[in-house]
Amino acid sequence: MNNKDFNGILIKKSTFKDVKMIERLIDKQAKKQPKFISGPPGTGKTSKFITQKYVELLKKYSHNEIIILSHTNVAADEIRDAILKLPEVKEKGLTKKSLKYKICTIHAYCKSRLVGRKEVFSYEDHKNLSVMDSLFKLQRVTESEFNSDKHKFYRYLADAYGRGNSLKEHWKTCNKQVYKPYNLNSIEQMVSLYEQYKHDNHVCDYADMIQDFIDKAVDPDINALIVDEAQDSNVPQRKALDKMATKTKEYYFVGDADQTIFEFAGSDADYYHRLSRNAEQLEQGHRCGVTINNLCKRIIRPVWDYYGYERTWKPTAVIGNHYHLPSLNKRCSAMETLLDKINNTNETFLFTYRGTPSDTWVKNFFKAEGIEFAHVGNTAHVPKKELRCHKLWPEFCKGTPMPLKQIKDFWDYAGSKVIVRGKGEESFEEWVDREYTIDYMIYHKYLKEDAGKERDFSLIRTQRGKKEDYEKRLIYIKKILSKGFDDGDVRVKYANIHTVKGLTFDNVIVDLTATRLEDYFTQLRLKYVAYSRGRFDCWTVASQGKYTLGVR
Repeated sequence: MNNKDFNGILIKKSTFKDVKMIERLIDKQAKKQPKFISGPPGTGKTSKFITQKYVELLKKYSHNEIIILSHTNVAADEIRDAILKLPEVKEKGLTKKSLKYKICTIHAYCKSRLVGRKEVFSYEDHKNLSVMDSLFKLQRVTESEFNSDKHKFYRYLADAYGRGNSLKEHWKTCNKQVYKPYNLNSIEQMVSLYEQYKHDNHVCDYADMIQDFIDKAVDPDINALIVDEAQDSNVPQRKALDKMATKTKEYYFVGDADQTIFEFAGSDADYYHRLSRNAEQLEQGHRCGVTINNLCKRIIRPVWDYYGYERTWKPTAVIGNHYHLPSLNKRCSAMETLLDKINNTNETFLFTYRGTPSDTWVKNFFKAEGIEFAHVGNTAHVPKKELRCHKLWPEFCKGTPMPLKQIKDFWDYAGSKVIVRGKGEESFEEWVDREYTIDYMIYHKYLKEDAGKERDFSLIRTQRGKKEDYEKRLIYIKKILSKGFDDGDVRVKYANIHTVKGLTFDNVIVDLTATRLEDYFTQLRLKYVAYSRGRFDCWTVASQGKYTLGVR
Protein backbone atom coordinates (compact mmCIF):
# COMPACT_ATOMS: atom_id res chain seq x y z
CA MET A 1 0.00 0.00 0.00
CA ASN A 2 1.44 3.36 -0.98
CA ASN A 3 1.28 6.15 1.58
CA LYS A 4 1.83 9.85 0.94
CA ASP A 5 2.70 12.68 3.31
CA PHE A 6 0.31 15.44 2.21
CA ASN A 7 1.01 18.74 3.96
CA GLY A 8 2.09 16.95 7.13
CA ILE A 9 -0.75 14.39 7.13
CA LEU A 10 -0.01 10.76 6.33
CA ILE A 11 -2.58 9.77 3.70
CA LYS A 12 -3.33 6.19 2.72
CA LYS A 13 -4.26 6.21 -0.97
CA SER A 14 -6.60 3.29 -0.56
CA THR A 15 -8.43 5.18 2.19
CA PHE A 16 -8.71 8.69 0.74
CA LYS A 17 -9.76 8.86 -2.87
CA ASP A 18 -11.74 12.05 -2.60
CA VAL A 19 -9.53 15.16 -2.83
CA LYS A 20 -12.19 17.26 -1.13
CA MET A 21 -12.14 14.91 1.85
CA ILE A 22 -8.38 15.42 2.12
CA GLU A 23 -8.79 19.18 1.92
CA ARG A 24 -11.39 19.13 4.70
CA LEU A 25 -9.07 17.09 6.89
CA ILE A 26 -6.18 19.50 6.29
CA ASP A 27 -8.44 22.46 6.96
CA LYS A 28 -9.61 20.90 10.22
CA GLN A 29 -6.02 20.30 11.30
CA ALA A 30 -4.98 23.84 10.40
CA LYS A 31 -7.69 25.58 12.43
CA LYS A 32 -6.56 27.08 15.67
CA GLN A 33 -8.39 25.32 18.49
CA PRO A 34 -9.66 27.59 21.26
CA LYS A 35 -8.85 26.96 24.91
CA PHE A 36 -12.15 26.34 26.69
CA ILE A 37 -12.76 27.96 30.07
CA SER A 38 -15.73 26.23 31.68
CA GLY A 39 -17.85 28.44 33.90
CA PRO A 40 -20.95 26.74 35.36
CA PRO A 41 -23.87 28.99 36.39
CA GLY A 42 -22.93 31.89 38.64
CA THR A 43 -19.18 31.23 38.72
CA GLY A 44 -18.32 34.74 37.53
CA LYS A 45 -17.19 34.20 33.96
CA THR A 46 -17.14 37.96 33.45
CA SER A 47 -16.02 39.22 36.85
CA LYS A 48 -13.56 36.44 37.60
CA PHE A 49 -12.05 35.26 34.32
CA ILE A 50 -12.59 37.75 31.50
CA THR A 51 -11.66 40.88 33.43
CA GLN A 52 -8.61 39.25 35.02
CA LYS A 53 -7.52 37.79 31.70
CA TYR A 54 -7.87 41.20 30.05
CA VAL A 55 -5.47 42.76 32.59
CA GLU A 56 -3.02 39.93 31.91
CA LEU A 57 -3.28 40.38 28.14
CA LEU A 58 -2.97 44.16 28.38
CA LYS A 59 0.53 43.70 29.78
CA LYS A 60 1.56 41.89 26.60
CA TYR A 61 -0.49 43.44 23.82
CA SER A 62 -2.04 46.72 22.74
CA HIS A 63 -5.76 47.08 23.48
CA ASN A 64 -6.22 47.20 19.69
CA GLU A 65 -4.95 43.62 19.51
CA ILE A 66 -7.32 42.23 22.15
CA ILE A 67 -10.87 41.39 21.08
CA ILE A 68 -13.67 40.26 23.41
CA LEU A 69 -16.92 39.18 21.78
CA SER A 70 -20.32 38.21 23.12
CA HIS A 71 -23.74 37.46 21.66
CA THR A 72 -25.84 40.34 22.97
CA ASN A 73 -25.31 44.06 23.41
CA VAL A 74 -26.30 43.74 27.07
CA ALA A 75 -23.57 41.16 27.74
CA ALA A 76 -20.96 43.10 25.74
CA ASP A 77 -21.81 46.32 27.60
CA GLU A 78 -21.55 44.53 30.93
CA ILE A 79 -18.08 43.20 30.08
CA ARG A 80 -16.86 46.55 28.74
CA ASP A 81 -18.17 48.47 31.76
CA ALA A 82 -16.49 46.02 34.15
CA ILE A 83 -13.18 46.33 32.29
CA LEU A 84 -13.31 50.14 32.19
CA LYS A 85 -13.51 50.17 36.00
CA LEU A 86 -10.19 48.32 36.35
CA PRO A 87 -7.28 50.47 37.65
CA GLU A 88 -4.93 49.04 35.02
CA VAL A 89 -7.34 50.09 32.27
CA LYS A 90 -7.87 53.55 33.73
CA GLU A 91 -4.10 54.07 33.83
CA LYS A 92 -3.90 53.54 30.10
CA GLY A 93 -6.66 56.08 29.50
CA LEU A 94 -8.91 53.64 27.65
CA THR A 95 -12.46 54.84 27.08
CA LYS A 96 -15.79 53.44 25.97
CA LYS A 97 -15.14 54.86 22.51
CA SER A 98 -11.67 53.32 22.21
CA LEU A 99 -13.13 49.88 23.03
CA LYS A 100 -16.19 50.23 20.76
CA TYR A 101 -15.28 47.42 18.35
CA LYS A 102 -12.79 45.74 20.69
CA ILE A 103 -15.47 44.60 23.13
CA CYS A 104 -18.75 44.06 21.30
CA THR A 105 -21.05 41.47 19.74
CA ILE A 106 -19.84 39.05 17.09
CA HIS A 107 -22.12 40.71 14.55
CA ALA A 108 -20.89 44.21 15.38
CA TYR A 109 -17.26 43.17 14.99
CA CYS A 110 -17.90 41.49 11.64
CA LYS A 111 -19.82 44.54 10.42
CA SER A 112 -17.01 46.89 11.50
CA ARG A 113 -14.53 45.00 9.30
CA LEU A 114 -16.56 45.42 6.13
CA VAL A 115 -16.81 48.16 3.55
CA GLY A 116 -20.17 48.91 1.94
CA ARG A 117 -23.53 47.94 3.40
CA LYS A 118 -23.75 49.42 6.87
CA GLU A 119 -27.45 49.91 7.63
CA VAL A 120 -29.27 47.00 9.21
CA PHE A 121 -32.55 45.78 7.73
CA SER A 122 -35.21 47.50 9.88
CA TYR A 123 -38.90 47.48 10.63
CA GLU A 124 -39.37 50.26 8.07
CA ASP A 125 -37.76 48.02 5.46
CA HIS A 126 -40.12 45.23 6.46
CA LYS A 127 -43.12 47.56 6.00
CA ASN A 128 -41.80 48.49 2.55
CA LEU A 129 -41.60 44.82 1.60
CA SER A 130 -45.12 44.29 2.94
CA VAL A 131 -46.37 46.87 0.46
CA MET A 132 -44.47 45.19 -2.36
CA ASP A 133 -45.67 41.65 -1.60
CA SER A 134 -48.66 40.61 0.51
CA LEU A 135 -46.87 37.44 1.67
CA PHE A 136 -44.92 39.57 4.13
CA LYS A 137 -48.26 40.60 5.66
CA LEU A 138 -49.47 37.06 6.32
CA GLN A 139 -48.09 37.59 9.81
CA ARG A 140 -48.53 41.12 11.10
CA VAL A 141 -46.03 42.25 13.75
CA THR A 142 -45.40 45.41 15.72
CA GLU A 143 -41.96 47.02 15.70
CA SER A 144 -41.09 45.50 19.07
CA GLU A 145 -42.20 42.06 17.87
CA PHE A 146 -40.11 42.49 14.71
CA ASN A 147 -37.07 43.47 16.77
CA SER A 148 -37.62 40.42 18.97
CA ASP A 149 -37.45 38.08 15.96
CA LYS A 150 -41.16 37.25 16.17
CA HIS A 151 -41.79 37.42 12.41
CA LYS A 152 -41.67 33.80 11.23
CA PHE A 153 -40.19 34.45 7.78
CA TYR A 154 -37.07 36.17 9.10
CA ARG A 155 -36.90 33.66 11.95
CA TYR A 156 -36.84 30.80 9.43
CA LEU A 157 -34.00 32.38 7.46
CA ALA A 158 -31.97 32.94 10.62
CA ASP A 159 -32.52 29.40 11.91
CA ALA A 160 -31.66 27.78 8.58
CA TYR A 161 -28.52 29.89 8.18
CA GLY A 162 -27.48 29.36 11.79
CA ARG A 163 -27.56 25.60 11.33
CA GLY A 164 -25.58 25.86 8.09
CA ASN A 165 -28.52 24.56 6.07
CA SER A 166 -30.20 25.60 2.86
CA LEU A 167 -33.86 26.55 3.03
CA LYS A 168 -34.90 23.10 1.78
CA GLU A 169 -32.55 21.24 4.13
CA HIS A 170 -33.91 23.09 7.14
CA TRP A 171 -37.50 22.40 6.14
CA LYS A 172 -36.85 18.63 6.17
CA THR A 173 -35.87 18.59 9.86
CA CYS A 174 -37.52 21.62 11.47
CA ASN A 175 -40.73 21.80 13.52
CA LYS A 176 -42.92 23.26 10.78
CA GLN A 177 -45.57 24.45 13.21
CA VAL A 178 -43.11 27.02 14.57
CA TYR A 179 -43.04 28.89 11.25
CA LYS A 180 -46.76 29.13 10.48
CA PRO A 181 -48.35 30.80 8.52
CA TYR A 182 -45.38 30.25 6.17
CA ASN A 183 -44.44 27.11 4.28
CA LEU A 184 -41.42 26.31 2.15
CA ASN A 185 -43.03 27.53 -1.08
CA SER A 186 -43.99 30.93 0.33
CA ILE A 187 -40.58 31.34 2.00
CA GLU A 188 -38.77 30.60 -1.27
CA GLN A 189 -40.94 33.14 -3.08
CA MET A 190 -40.25 35.79 -0.46
CA VAL A 191 -36.49 35.24 -0.33
CA SER A 192 -35.95 36.39 -3.90
CA LEU A 193 -37.65 39.74 -3.28
CA TYR A 194 -35.99 40.06 0.13
CA GLU A 195 -32.48 39.62 -1.28
CA GLN A 196 -33.17 42.03 -4.16
CA TYR A 197 -34.52 44.63 -1.74
CA LYS A 198 -31.44 44.43 0.46
CA HIS A 199 -29.19 44.82 -2.59
CA ASP A 200 -31.11 47.77 -4.03
CA ASN A 201 -31.37 49.61 -0.72
CA HIS A 202 -27.86 48.90 0.57
CA VAL A 203 -29.01 47.20 3.78
CA CYS A 204 -27.97 43.93 5.38
CA ASP A 205 -29.26 41.49 7.96
CA TYR A 206 -27.28 39.79 10.70
CA ALA A 207 -26.56 36.74 8.55
CA ASP A 208 -25.05 39.02 5.89
CA MET A 209 -22.69 40.53 8.44
CA ILE A 210 -21.31 37.12 9.35
CA GLN A 211 -21.19 35.69 5.83
CA ASP A 212 -19.66 38.80 4.25
CA PHE A 213 -16.96 38.76 6.92
CA ILE A 214 -16.23 35.09 6.18
CA ASP A 215 -16.14 35.66 2.42
CA LYS A 216 -14.67 39.13 2.05
CA ALA A 217 -12.87 40.43 5.15
CA VAL A 218 -9.10 40.32 5.51
CA ASP A 219 -7.88 38.17 8.41
CA PRO A 220 -7.57 40.64 11.32
CA ASP A 221 -4.24 41.34 13.00
CA ILE A 222 -5.12 40.53 16.59
CA ASN A 223 -3.17 38.69 19.25
CA ALA A 224 -5.93 37.61 21.61
CA LEU A 225 -9.56 36.65 21.09
CA ILE A 226 -11.99 35.87 23.91
CA VAL A 227 -15.53 34.66 23.15
CA ASP A 228 -18.06 35.00 25.97
CA GLU A 229 -20.88 32.41 26.21
CA ALA A 230 -19.13 30.62 23.38
CA GLN A 231 -21.52 27.66 23.49
CA ASP A 232 -24.23 29.89 21.99
CA SER A 233 -22.24 30.31 18.74
CA ASN A 234 -23.88 28.78 15.69
CA VAL A 235 -22.28 27.24 12.60
CA PRO A 236 -21.44 30.42 10.61
CA GLN A 237 -20.42 32.30 13.76
CA ARG A 238 -17.90 29.57 14.54
CA LYS A 239 -16.48 29.93 11.04
CA ALA A 240 -16.20 33.67 11.52
CA LEU A 241 -14.50 33.21 14.90
CA ASP A 242 -12.01 30.76 13.38
CA LYS A 243 -11.19 33.35 10.73
CA MET A 244 -10.71 36.04 13.40
CA ALA A 245 -8.38 33.72 15.31
CA THR A 246 -6.15 32.96 12.30
CA LYS A 247 -3.27 35.14 13.53
CA THR A 248 -3.96 35.10 17.26
CA LYS A 249 -1.51 33.92 19.87
CA GLU A 250 -4.26 33.33 22.44
CA TYR A 251 -7.80 32.12 21.70
CA TYR A 252 -10.35 31.47 24.46
CA PHE A 253 -13.89 30.14 24.57
CA VAL A 254 -15.54 31.10 27.88
CA GLY A 255 -18.82 29.38 28.61
CA ASP A 256 -20.60 26.26 29.79
CA ALA A 257 -21.31 23.37 27.43
CA ASP A 258 -24.04 22.22 29.81
CA GLN A 259 -25.94 25.42 29.01
CA THR A 260 -26.00 24.83 25.23
CA ILE A 261 -29.71 25.35 24.63
CA PHE A 262 -29.83 27.15 21.28
CA GLU A 263 -29.46 24.07 19.10
CA PHE A 264 -32.51 25.10 17.07
CA ALA A 265 -30.49 28.16 15.99
CA GLY A 266 -27.36 26.20 15.09
CA SER A 267 -25.40 25.77 18.32
CA ASP A 268 -23.67 22.37 18.35
CA ALA A 269 -23.94 20.90 21.86
CA ASP A 270 -21.91 17.79 21.02
CA TYR A 271 -19.01 19.94 19.75
CA TYR A 272 -18.92 22.06 22.92
CA HIS A 273 -19.24 19.07 25.24
CA ARG A 274 -16.26 17.41 23.59
CA LEU A 275 -14.23 20.61 23.35
CA SER A 276 -14.73 21.35 27.04
CA ARG A 277 -13.98 17.90 28.45
CA ASN A 278 -10.52 18.94 29.66
CA ALA A 279 -11.39 22.60 30.15
CA GLU A 280 -9.95 24.88 32.79
CA GLN A 281 -12.73 25.21 35.35
CA LEU A 282 -14.12 28.10 37.34
CA GLU A 283 -15.09 26.23 40.48
CA GLN A 284 -16.68 28.56 43.03
CA GLY A 285 -20.30 29.40 42.43
CA HIS A 286 -21.59 32.78 43.59
CA ARG A 287 -25.29 32.21 42.88
CA CYS A 288 -26.78 28.80 43.63
CA GLY A 289 -27.13 27.54 47.17
CA VAL A 290 -26.50 23.95 48.22
CA THR A 291 -29.97 22.59 47.39
CA ILE A 292 -30.17 24.12 43.91
CA ASN A 293 -26.52 23.28 43.17
CA ASN A 294 -27.05 19.61 44.08
CA LEU A 295 -30.30 19.47 42.10
CA CYS A 296 -28.62 20.88 39.00
CA LYS A 297 -25.77 18.39 39.29
CA ARG A 298 -28.26 15.50 39.49
CA ILE A 299 -30.09 16.82 36.44
CA ILE A 300 -26.98 17.16 34.26
CA ARG A 301 -25.18 14.03 35.54
CA PRO A 302 -26.17 11.80 32.55
CA VAL A 303 -24.53 14.32 30.20
CA TRP A 304 -21.33 14.36 32.28
CA ASP A 305 -21.24 10.58 32.37
CA TYR A 306 -21.74 10.29 28.61
CA TYR A 307 -18.96 12.73 27.73
CA GLY A 308 -16.64 11.60 30.49
CA TYR A 309 -16.11 14.76 32.51
CA GLU A 310 -16.95 16.17 35.91
CA ARG A 311 -17.49 19.75 37.07
CA THR A 312 -16.29 20.75 40.54
CA TRP A 313 -18.91 23.50 40.76
CA LYS A 314 -19.24 24.60 44.39
CA PRO A 315 -22.37 26.14 45.94
CA THR A 316 -22.66 29.25 48.08
CA ALA A 317 -23.13 29.02 51.86
CA VAL A 318 -26.93 29.20 51.46
CA ILE A 319 -28.75 25.88 51.98
CA GLY A 320 -32.17 26.60 50.44
CA ASN A 321 -35.23 24.39 49.94
CA HIS A 322 -36.87 22.47 47.11
CA TYR A 323 -40.67 22.42 47.05
CA HIS A 324 -43.11 20.55 44.80
CA LEU A 325 -46.41 21.84 43.40
CA PRO A 326 -49.03 19.60 41.75
CA SER A 327 -50.06 22.64 39.65
CA LEU A 328 -50.39 26.40 39.92
CA ASN A 329 -54.11 26.29 40.71
CA LYS A 330 -54.12 23.89 43.67
CA ARG A 331 -53.54 24.96 47.24
CA CYS A 332 -50.99 23.02 49.26
CA SER A 333 -48.34 23.78 51.88
CA ALA A 334 -45.71 24.41 49.19
CA MET A 335 -48.03 26.90 47.49
CA GLU A 336 -48.68 28.69 50.79
CA THR A 337 -44.94 28.97 51.34
CA LEU A 338 -44.47 30.42 47.88
CA LEU A 339 -47.26 32.99 48.27
CA ASP A 340 -46.02 33.95 51.71
CA LYS A 341 -42.55 34.65 50.35
CA ILE A 342 -43.91 36.64 47.41
CA ASN A 343 -46.19 38.74 49.61
CA ASN A 344 -43.98 39.22 52.66
CA THR A 345 -40.37 39.44 51.48
CA ASN A 346 -38.39 41.64 49.12
CA GLU A 347 -36.94 38.63 47.29
CA THR A 348 -37.19 38.17 43.52
CA PHE A 349 -39.03 35.31 41.79
CA LEU A 350 -38.72 33.78 38.33
CA PHE A 351 -41.39 31.54 36.83
CA THR A 352 -39.98 29.67 33.85
CA TYR A 353 -41.13 26.90 31.54
CA ARG A 354 -40.52 25.20 28.20
CA GLY A 355 -43.25 27.00 26.24
CA THR A 356 -46.99 27.16 25.69
CA PRO A 357 -49.46 26.64 27.32
CA SER A 358 -47.44 27.13 30.50
CA ASP A 359 -47.07 30.84 29.80
CA THR A 360 -50.86 31.27 29.92
CA TRP A 361 -51.15 29.27 33.14
CA VAL A 362 -48.49 31.41 34.80
CA LYS A 363 -50.18 34.69 33.85
CA ASN A 364 -53.57 33.40 35.04
CA PHE A 365 -51.97 32.44 38.36
CA PHE A 366 -50.55 35.94 38.83
CA LYS A 367 -53.88 37.57 38.05
CA ALA A 368 -55.85 35.24 40.32
CA GLU A 369 -53.50 35.91 43.24
CA GLY A 370 -53.16 39.65 42.64
CA ILE A 371 -49.39 39.43 42.10
CA GLU A 372 -47.58 42.20 40.25
CA PHE A 373 -45.63 40.65 37.39
CA ALA A 374 -43.74 41.36 34.21
CA HIS A 375 -42.37 39.33 31.33
CA VAL A 376 -38.56 39.26 31.39
CA GLY A 377 -37.31 42.25 29.41
CA ASN A 378 -40.70 43.98 29.35
CA THR A 379 -42.58 46.43 31.54
CA ALA A 380 -45.05 45.32 34.18
CA HIS A 381 -48.38 43.83 33.10
CA VAL A 382 -49.99 46.86 34.79
CA PRO A 383 -47.60 49.85 34.87
CA LYS A 384 -46.68 51.36 38.23
CA LYS A 385 -48.14 54.71 37.23
CA GLU A 386 -51.52 53.10 36.58
CA LEU A 387 -51.49 51.46 40.00
CA ARG A 388 -50.46 54.74 41.62
CA CYS A 389 -53.43 56.49 40.02
CA HIS A 390 -55.82 54.00 41.61
CA LYS A 391 -54.05 54.24 44.95
CA LEU A 392 -53.63 58.03 45.14
CA TRP A 393 -56.88 59.28 43.58
CA PRO A 394 -58.88 58.87 46.83
CA GLU A 395 -56.25 60.90 48.68
CA PHE A 396 -56.28 63.55 45.95
CA CYS A 397 -60.08 63.79 46.28
CA LYS A 398 -59.68 64.40 50.04
CA GLY A 399 -57.47 67.43 49.32
CA THR A 400 -53.98 65.95 49.45
CA PRO A 401 -51.70 67.92 47.06
CA MET A 402 -50.09 65.87 44.29
CA PRO A 403 -46.93 66.63 42.25
CA LEU A 404 -47.28 67.66 38.61
CA LYS A 405 -46.06 64.26 37.42
CA GLN A 406 -48.92 62.56 39.25
CA ILE A 407 -51.42 65.04 37.81
CA LYS A 408 -50.20 64.10 34.32
CA ASP A 409 -50.63 60.42 35.16
CA PHE A 410 -54.20 61.00 36.32
CA TRP A 411 -54.84 62.73 33.02
CA ASP A 412 -53.57 59.74 31.02
CA TYR A 413 -56.32 57.52 32.41
CA ALA A 414 -59.18 59.73 33.63
CA GLY A 415 -62.20 60.19 31.35
CA SER A 416 -64.91 62.74 30.60
CA LYS A 417 -66.73 61.89 33.83
CA VAL A 418 -64.30 64.18 35.70
CA ILE A 419 -62.32 66.06 33.01
CA VAL A 420 -63.89 69.25 31.66
CA ARG A 421 -64.69 69.06 27.97
CA GLY A 422 -61.82 70.39 25.86
CA LYS A 423 -59.18 69.80 28.54
CA GLY A 424 -58.53 66.17 27.69
CA GLU A 425 -55.60 67.02 25.43
CA GLU A 426 -53.85 69.22 28.01
CA SER A 427 -50.05 68.82 27.68
CA PHE A 428 -49.12 70.67 30.89
CA GLU A 429 -46.12 72.16 29.07
CA GLU A 430 -46.60 75.61 30.62
CA TRP A 431 -47.32 74.34 34.11
CA VAL A 432 -44.92 75.00 37.00
CA ASP A 433 -43.40 71.81 38.41
CA ARG A 434 -45.01 71.85 41.87
CA GLU A 435 -47.87 70.23 43.76
CA TYR A 436 -51.53 70.86 42.91
CA THR A 437 -54.79 70.17 44.74
CA ILE A 438 -58.13 69.01 43.39
CA ASP A 439 -59.63 72.36 44.42
CA TYR A 440 -57.11 74.15 42.19
CA MET A 441 -57.98 71.85 39.26
CA ILE A 442 -61.71 72.44 39.78
CA TYR A 443 -61.37 76.23 40.24
CA HIS A 444 -59.41 76.54 36.99
CA LYS A 445 -61.97 74.34 35.25
CA TYR A 446 -59.70 71.43 34.46
CA LEU A 447 -61.85 69.08 36.51
CA LYS A 448 -65.61 69.13 36.94
CA GLU A 449 -67.09 70.52 40.16
CA ASP A 450 -68.18 67.08 41.41
CA ALA A 451 -64.91 65.36 40.40
CA GLY A 452 -63.97 64.63 43.99
CA LYS A 453 -67.18 62.81 44.87
CA GLU A 454 -66.25 59.60 43.03
CA ARG A 455 -63.20 58.27 44.87
CA ASP A 456 -62.96 54.93 43.09
CA PHE A 457 -60.60 55.63 40.20
CA SER A 458 -61.86 52.61 38.27
CA LEU A 459 -65.23 54.36 37.89
CA ILE A 460 -63.89 57.60 36.40
CA ARG A 461 -61.24 56.29 34.01
CA THR A 462 -61.61 55.71 30.27
CA GLN A 463 -62.26 52.14 29.17
CA ARG A 464 -59.47 50.72 26.97
CA GLY A 465 -59.79 47.57 24.92
CA LYS A 466 -62.56 45.02 25.09
CA LYS A 467 -65.02 45.47 27.94
CA GLU A 468 -64.42 41.95 29.29
CA ASP A 469 -60.63 42.37 29.33
CA TYR A 470 -60.96 45.86 30.83
CA GLU A 471 -63.15 44.62 33.67
CA LYS A 472 -60.75 41.76 34.44
CA ARG A 473 -57.91 44.28 34.55
CA LEU A 474 -59.76 46.39 37.11
CA ILE A 475 -60.43 43.33 39.28
CA TYR A 476 -56.73 42.45 39.11
CA ILE A 477 -55.72 46.01 40.08
CA LYS A 478 -58.04 45.95 43.11
CA LYS A 479 -56.48 42.67 44.25
CA ILE A 480 -53.01 44.23 44.11
CA LEU A 481 -54.10 47.33 46.04
CA SER A 482 -55.89 45.27 48.68
CA LYS A 483 -52.61 43.52 49.49
CA GLY A 484 -50.66 46.76 49.77
CA PHE A 485 -49.20 48.38 46.70
CA ASP A 486 -45.39 48.12 46.44
CA ASP A 487 -43.96 51.10 44.55
CA GLY A 488 -40.59 49.38 44.02
CA ASP A 489 -39.38 47.28 41.11
CA VAL A 490 -41.48 44.35 39.94
CA ARG A 491 -40.07 41.34 41.79
CA VAL A 492 -41.98 38.56 40.02
CA LYS A 493 -41.15 37.81 36.40
CA TYR A 494 -41.79 35.05 33.90
CA ALA A 495 -40.41 33.81 30.57
CA ASN A 496 -39.49 30.60 28.76
CA ILE A 497 -36.19 28.91 29.56
CA HIS A 498 -34.41 30.18 26.44
CA THR A 499 -35.21 33.77 27.42
CA VAL A 500 -34.03 33.55 31.04
CA LYS A 501 -30.60 32.09 30.38
CA GLY A 502 -27.96 34.26 32.04
CA LEU A 503 -30.33 35.79 34.61
CA THR A 504 -30.30 35.52 38.41
CA PHE A 505 -33.26 35.49 40.81
CA ASP A 506 -33.59 34.71 44.51
CA ASN A 507 -36.20 32.03 43.83
CA VAL A 508 -37.08 30.02 40.75
CA ILE A 509 -40.31 28.19 39.92
CA VAL A 510 -39.96 25.65 37.10
CA ASP A 511 -42.92 24.18 35.22
CA LEU A 512 -41.91 20.78 33.82
CA THR A 513 -44.76 20.61 31.30
CA ALA A 514 -43.56 19.50 27.85
CA THR A 515 -45.88 19.22 24.88
CA ARG A 516 -43.61 17.28 22.54
CA LEU A 517 -40.72 14.85 22.57
CA GLU A 518 -37.20 16.27 22.37
CA ASP A 519 -33.70 14.88 22.52
CA TYR A 520 -33.05 13.69 26.09
CA PHE A 521 -29.82 15.66 26.56
CA THR A 522 -31.49 18.78 25.15
CA GLN A 523 -34.17 18.43 27.83
CA LEU A 524 -31.57 17.99 30.57
CA ARG A 525 -29.68 21.11 29.50
CA LEU A 526 -32.90 23.14 29.46
CA LYS A 527 -33.86 21.88 32.91
CA TYR A 528 -30.34 22.59 34.20
CA VAL A 529 -30.48 26.17 32.92
CA ALA A 530 -33.94 26.71 34.42
CA TYR A 531 -33.13 25.70 37.99
CA SER A 532 -29.69 27.30 38.00
CA ARG A 533 -31.25 30.79 37.75
CA GLY A 534 -32.08 30.59 41.48
CA ARG A 535 -30.08 31.58 44.55
CA PHE A 536 -32.18 30.38 47.49
CA ASP A 537 -35.28 28.23 47.01
CA CYS A 538 -36.82 26.42 44.05
CA TRP A 539 -40.27 25.04 43.29
CA THR A 540 -41.07 22.29 40.79
CA VAL A 541 -44.49 22.43 39.13
CA ALA A 542 -45.54 18.96 37.98
CA SER A 543 -46.12 18.47 34.26
CA GLN A 544 -49.70 19.08 33.22
CA GLY A 545 -49.22 17.41 29.85
CA LYS A 546 -48.29 14.15 28.21
CA TYR A 547 -44.54 14.68 28.61
CA THR A 548 -42.30 15.82 31.46
CA LEU A 549 -39.18 17.90 30.82
CA GLY A 550 -36.07 15.86 31.55
CA VAL A 551 -37.84 12.50 31.68
CA ARG A 552 -37.33 9.95 28.91
